[in-house]
Amino acid sequence: MEMLSRDEAERRIRERAAEDPDFRAELMSDPRAALSSELGVDIPEQVSVHVHEESLAEIHVVLPVATETLSDEQLDMVSGGGMYDACADDSGYG
Repeated sequence: MEMLSRDEAERRIRERAAEDPDFRAELMSDPRAALSSELGVDIPEQVSVHVHEESLAEIHVVLPVATETLSDEQLDMVSGGGMYDACADDSGYG
């Protein structure tokens, strides 16, 4: 399976969740399995996966990791590099 950018992967997940109630339910109950299956990637156990569902009364904003200096790998992630390339390291980024 092709390596998607983070933006592409998130768009794909949002679109699938909007169209497929069963996938949305799986995403909410077991996000690691749902993402792994949909994107064809293994997410390391040391990486936490959280799915938040917005409502009319609640908005979620995801901020990037607060760091003064990004590694080359992290810069690749921010600039549209592979979504899960950094998951296997211990940086906590990804």
